[in-house]
Amino acid sequence: MYLHNCWYVAAWNYEITDGLVARTIINEPLVLYRMENGTVAALQDRCCHRSAPLSIGRKEGNSVRCMYHGLKFDSSGKCTEIPGQDIVPAQTCVRSFPVIEQDSWVWVWLGDPEKADPALIPPAVGHDHPDWIFRSGSIDYQANYQLVNDNLLDFSHLYFLHPESFGMGIDWAHVRPKVSRLARGVRVERWLPAQPTPNHIKGVVNSDTVDIFTAYDYLAPGVMVMNSYSFPRGTLEQFNGEKPQDVAPITHDVTCQAITPTNDANSRYFFSWAPNRHALAGCSEKLADDMIAIARMAFEEDRIMIEAQARVLQHTPNPTQVPIAFDNALSQMRWVLNKLKKDEQAQAQLIATPE
Repeated sequence: MYLHNCWYVAAWNYEITDGLVARTIINEPLVLYRMENGTVAALQDRCCHRSAPLSIGRKEGNSVRCMYHGLKFDSSGKCTEIPGQDIVPAQTCVRSFPVIEQDSWVWVWLGDPEKADPALIPPAVGHDHPDWIFRSGSIDYQANYQLVNDNLLDFSHLYFLHPESFGMGIDWAHVRPKVSRLARGVRVERWLPAQPTPNHIKGVVNSDTVDIFTAYDYLAPGVMVMNSYSFPRGTLEQFNGEKPQDVAPITHDVTCQAITPTNDANSRYFFSWAPNRHALAGCSEKLADDMIAIARMAFEEDRIMIEAQARVLQHTPNPTQVPIAFDNALSQMRWVLNKLKKDEQAQAQLIATPE
């Protein structure tokens, strides 16, 4: 069961250029393309004639032509031409989906189009923001999206799974974060004093240890925007464990990540990472390149573990799993998603049931 009335990340905006792009989101095949005015359209990737995929068709202006028998569809999904046939029946159409391009992502709404509220798009940071040097990418997982969500909601694994990539200290496995419930997600904040300088800022920070503060919102259906800061030793005590205010960090970086379910057994992971241009004298294009190389190494480590976990679960459905203290954030996020799904189903049932 998936949440439908929400915005899913379908692609980075730079992936939608002159051609047709196939995506599958929550078991729905889509074809995306950029129209002549620069906006993006999304149609069901299935011709209504013989179910041929439109994504292997041909883009013609603002329309897509199926290259099996030549039916042509505009951006609303309406068929405007059937070769050899003068009349186009009204039912000759495919579904179209609301699309918004925002913060360098292409967002698609899979639910009721009347409820496609742009205000429900989780806030992120676009690649064109002048304060950041962004690098980005995506990874396909052979695993259910919830397993990837869980991974990002519990950073106690950083010390064990990523010693050579991120190079975080053992305190990540011992210091529990502060978790707050949000309307459509959770907020996770953590102070870690006197930490080994992480690998991505070694060489640009003149200290072997720093105080680290991280904070991120994780919002439905699976979008994380995290700010990470390093401070001189002693900053934690200065702010008594609360979010630092009016003090310049040594380093500041932001990462925007989104997990999009492809189907029940697969998902796509979109990620970006950027150092702040103004927080570090050594901030440069090279630093951004080095950071994304570290991230790709770490995310590959995640992929190997999560796909192994998925294979175990495939052969052991509904296993007994013992919760631990660090499961707080992921448990709360699952509760939020389940509530949104139940509310959506209840509303749909109310509409479907005659008085």
